[in-house]
Amino acid sequence: MALLPTPANAAASAWSCPVGDFCAYTGDNGAGSRCNWTGDDPDWTNGLIVCGWAAGTRVQSVFNNGTTGAPVSAYTATSYGGTKVFCLARGSQLNLSGVGTYLRSHTWDC
Repeated sequence: MALLPTPANAAASAWSCPVGDFCAYTGDNGAGSRCNWTGDDPDWTNGLIVCGWAAGTRVQSVFNNGTTGAPVSAYTATSYGGTKVFCLARGSQLNLSGVGTYLRSHTWDC
């Protein structure tokens, strides 16, 4: 049986995130819709992997399920611009306080 790629807007059960990926969720505690990436993405809404809900929905939680040990930084603007919101260590999960934030890019580096 062939495995099909996971769509960028997959519905997630709590903290569901493929091994090796950075995942962003529309709900607290890794719930809601999920977008995930294995590498850097300078534009979540128009990059190689498009996160369909990112333009109009705030990120509520994130998970660095990477395998290389690299941390992940996320930014409020494309091309790693705007405000750096966090530097998330490998294996870490984070709920963004309050109403979440709009994120537009990330890199596997702090």
